[in-house]
Amino acid sequence: RIGPGHRAGRSGAKWRPARRVRGAGAFGEIAAMPSGQLMTMPLLIVNMGGEMVYILEQRLQAQKIPEAKGQKVLSDVVRTMYYPRFIEELFKPQDMYSVHSTRQIFDKLAHSSIMRLNESSMDKLFDLMAMGFKYQIMSCITPQELVDVTFNHLDVLKRLVGSAAPVIELLNECTRQMQLAYASMTVADYAVMRQCLCTFFQDRKVKVSLFLHNHTQNSDGSIIVPSGGVLAANALPPGTVRYFQSGAEIDREQLPTAGGGAWTPGAGARTHLGLNVYEKDAAPAAA
Repeated sequence: RIGPGHRAGRSGAKWRPARRVRGAGAFGEIAAMPSGQLMTMPLLIVNMGGEMVYILEQRLQAQKIPEAKGQKVLSDVVRTMYYPRFIEELFKPQDMYSVHSTRQIFDKLAHSSIMRLNESSMDKLFDLMAMGFKYQIMSCITPQELVDVTFNHLDVLKRLVGSAAPVIELLNECTRQMQLAYASMTVADYAVMRQCLCTFFQDRKVKVSLFLHNHTQNSDGSIIVPSGGVLAANALPPGTVRYFQSGAEIDREQLPTAGGGAWTPGAGARTHLGLNVYEKDAAPAAA
């Protein structure tokens, strides 16, 4: 059994314990690093795992695998991914893994069912997973939106596993862990968490035909960041200037800005990022 508590060695054949962050009583490492940096792994694994299941479902359908057999494959993968001990270890404060170590985890998860992928297919699968989540990170209007992206992945997985009640309960438990871990996180912690994820995916520019077709990716593989859309709840439009006196707002004005009119006020609705973009009737890949 593998999990976030183990990390692949250089040969890939052996596993050694991952470096954990000590409690504040020993050397004070927790005080030295923001909690956002120590809680990035759950977002990385849960979101990339969701993308993996989306892609596997699409491939099963393309190969005309019977629905019952395909659903069993997806349920087996999700059951392994959300095994209680795995999730327990995943949500413990810890350093970010390397790309190689993360790939080792998903190699095991992808082969936890009767399905088998050769190395070339696994390379392509991992690239699609990585680019899918990278696009979502880059497209988030605020760092806090990363949690909503994760909830979207979990909600779609519940639908994909159908009536498998034990698997749905595993997903519900992960949702509860998410709420406990991130509900009280500060804006600064969210920003650090997003920075860690951006660093993880830095320079990864694999071209994805779906993104190229939707004009969300350039021909060199870079992501096109939205220059308009819906603002975060309570966010002011670009160009808003507020004047204060004695701590109280006394006036405000709206200055013209390039592209400022492309943003509309937000009502607090959850983003579409993180939904299954491989579905035929999926919402456009946008925030």
